Amino acid sequence: MRTVRRLFYADITASVAFVSLAFLALFFFIDFVDELRDVGERGYTAAQAAGYALLRAPAHLYELMPITVLIGTIYTLARLAQTSQYTILRTGGLAPARALWLLTSLALVFGLFTYVVGDYVAPFSERLGRLHRSGDLRPQRVRIHRRRGWLLPGEFSGPEQRRNRSRPSAVGTRTKSRSLAPGPSPRGSGSDRARASRRTRRRTRRRARAQRG
Repeated sequence: MRTVRRLFYADITASVAFVSLAFLALFFFIDFVDELRDVGERGYTAAQAAGYALLRAPAHLYELMPITVLIGTIYTLARLAQTSQYTILRTGGLAPARALWLLTSLALVFGLFTYVVGDYVAPFSERLGRLHRSGDLRPQRVRIHRRRGWLLPGEFSGPEQRRNRSRPSAVGTRTKSRSLAPGPSPRGSGSDRARASRRTRRRTRRRARAQRG
């Protein structure tokens, strides 16, 4: 039974690895071609583009693992059935439940591998790829002062920041309220208008008396 287990595990693992490498090569080519349009801008080179595309491979592997495991397993079982090896194994005493358990145990191993790649390797590789693309591999320093803080990473010189060429923005800013001194109203206050109306009435009365006299 150890020989049967070794046969299943070796063939399925080799098939899954071959399919994964084929898909990763395709995605690497797509990412590299997509990065070539930024080569030459602000010192961005083809080697940096290739490194950035290579650092994105773990994230692609995490997304492709279910598909590659399925394709690799089907290919291996089909090849075993085509060459009559599975028939020979059944004749030698391999029960379908035993074969199913071998596939299930291998699937658990692939699931654990996918979990490790997705939760640990891929995030670290993505952060390192962004820093590599921006051209600044130094860790960012953050200075926080009560209600406001600033990012002090140095200037990013990579093409990823070509749309953000303005000054580095603050993480949190405190708006200062400006007190506006009340200015005089253009039409005057209420007392001034009352005085002006009384003066107008007095002038009107004087003119009427002068006309009567």
